[in-house]
Amino acid sequence: MIGLYFLRLKWYYLIMNLPKVKFIDIPLSKEVDWIHGFLFQNKWGWSKYIIKKHPEIKRIFSFKREAEQIKFLKKYIIEFRKENKKLIEENKKRYQKEWQKIEKEFFIVLPKILQIDWPQNKTIGAMISINPICPRFLNDWSFSIFYNYKKTSHAMEVIMHECCHFLYFEKWKQLYPKVNNKKFESPYLEWHLSEILAPIVLNDIRIQKMLKRKADFYTEHKRIKIGGKTVPKYFNDLYNKIAKSKKFDEFLKESYQTIKKNSKLFKI
Repeated sequence: MIGLYFLRLKWYYLIMNLPKVKFIDIPLSKEVDWIHGFLFQNKWGWSKYIIKKHPEIKRIFSFKREAEQIKFLKKYIIEFRKENKKLIEENKKRYQKEWQKIEKEFFIVLPKILQIDWPQNKTIGAMISINPICPRFLNDWSFSIFYNYKKTSHAMEVIMHECCHFLYFEKWKQLYPKVNNKKFESPYLEWHLSEILAPIVLNDIRIQKMLKRKADFYTEHKRIKIGGKTVPKYFNDLYNKIAKSKKFDEFLKESYQTIKKNSKLFKI
């Protein structure tokens, strides 16, 4: 009876310690800053994804001064939000409703895979955005998510992907406590590895039961080959070989050594 009591107590504290995703509207300042950054500073040409969803934004390239670009972008975003307010709110509710069905299970399964507990009292901010690129912010555990995915499963993949990052980097700091946090961002190898391993984790059968769609990789990573295999194939095979036997630490360490040995391939 005592053993059962402590088992129930442990389960209670596990559930109580799980993070929660809170769906909110992205602050205008962040929306402007990040869209402008992807339009003008991204070396991978991701501006094309923004232009595809917002063709009128192309006008921004006719302005030479940054102040003029920011003014134009701010005006565009405010007007777009106003015109699409109903749809944005409807989809925010749609995402939230679907996420609540799987949130608890996902937050229980993910630490079992990464072999690390969630930090206490964490709320993850899912900021509804008109930006089709979804950056994450490790300092406050938040990310943006596009307001108009046609398939709800796509939205669930984004949420899982970003939540995976937050716990993944906790694992990283556990294994490499002296790491400089700036390496968690582009263009460092540590960032590349995080973006490669997140979809691999999401394609684990334990998460696929909830996600029910294959998590995708960056096109840029799919073009790189290591040992005659594409990067997704190489690291996925390594995951199947090591991590599934409950040795995620070993998998992460070997993956890190591999990407460092092939660092020239990731100067893209």
